[in-house]
Amino acid sequence: MFTGIIKAKGLVVDIEKNNNIFSFETDYDLDDCNIGTSINCDGICLTMVSLEKNKNKFIFKVNIGEETIERSTSKYWNVGSIINLEKSLKVGDEIAGHFVYGHIDCISKILKINNLKNSWNMFFELADINNKLIVEKGSIAINGISLTIANLYKDSFCVSIIPHTYNTTNLLKLDVDDVVNLEFDMLSRYVLKNK
Repeated sequence: MFTGIIKAKGLVVDIEKNNNIFSFETDYDLDDCNIGTSINCDGICLTMVSLEKNKNKFIFKVNIGEETIERSTSKYWNVGSIINLEKSLKVGDEIAGHFVYGHIDCISKILKINNLKNSWNMFFELADINNKLIVEKGSIAINGISLTIANLYKDSFCVSIIPHTYNTTNLLKLDVDDVVNLEFDMLSRYVLKNK
């Protein structure tokens, strides 16, 4: 489990396509991680299968299952792709975002980006079937980032991004027509299931 507060970014440095093993390099402090540790990679909860330290850089590998690749943006990752990283939540840690599980529901395309004076409004497509899972002012995880839905429309939604979030995540590298990972708030799933 995670909070959606991105701590660092990672760089895809190698992909072994025959067995779906992805290697990442980061300066994120992973000293307290081990093989088997869960890590949030662009919103996807993955398991470290290898971890090495080289000076002040860490290199770790994950093995991604076919279902996850089909459902997430990991199918588009290449060497050089930049992803958001967050270590798993520990008991006693501050929960500054919302509970993020790392279970991707779907991908979504960026429709529009409005650069305002002190923030960015980003608009994302939303399939009608998923419209029941989000509400205005509710939480959503986009590429693992805990965000608040500012506006909800018939087939899209908007989030407002402050400079800190924009500059410390991979959102600043994204443009119109790029795709992102979405995870809907877990509470909304259970509410909808019990109706």
